[in-house]
Amino acid sequence: MNSRPSAERLTNSGLLLLRIGSGLSLALLFGLPKLSAAAAYLHTGQPWPFVDFNRKLGIPAPVLIAYYQSLNESLVALVVACGYYTRVAALSLAIGFAAATLCSLKVGEPSWLAAACYCLMFATILLTGPGRFSIDHLLKSRSKQNP
Repeated sequence: MNSRPSAERLTNSGLLLLRIGSGLSLALLFGLPKLSAAAAYLHTGQPWPFVDFNRKLGIPAPVLIAYYQSLNESLVALVVACGYYTRVAALSLAIGFAAATLCSLKVGEPSWLAAACYCLMFATILLTGPGRFSIDHLLKSRSKQNP
């Protein structure tokens, strides 16, 4: 018996690592702080720099976009980490971070690089799918067993 992991197992392990690493890091580093700021804005009217940034760029519906991106970077990122509705969630995140990259470049922020890296990670997950070690794969396997 060969004890070396197969190429397929290594690929699926890599996809698992990419999903969990990108999803959790995004949710913890960016999503939770944005959700906290969104809650403060909603409940107290406290200034929200993200809304101000969107207004400065002339983005239509700056408050709505700020809430969408806050949910995108927190809840949707956790959905990717779990591997559930992965391609849909990864699409939303890739689009959000493509826009974030362009906005950051437009105003000359160095954060464009982090946004671009997240965009590439989620675009990769979108193209490859979640891999075998995911809720999506588990549900697909169960549906094939119970036609």
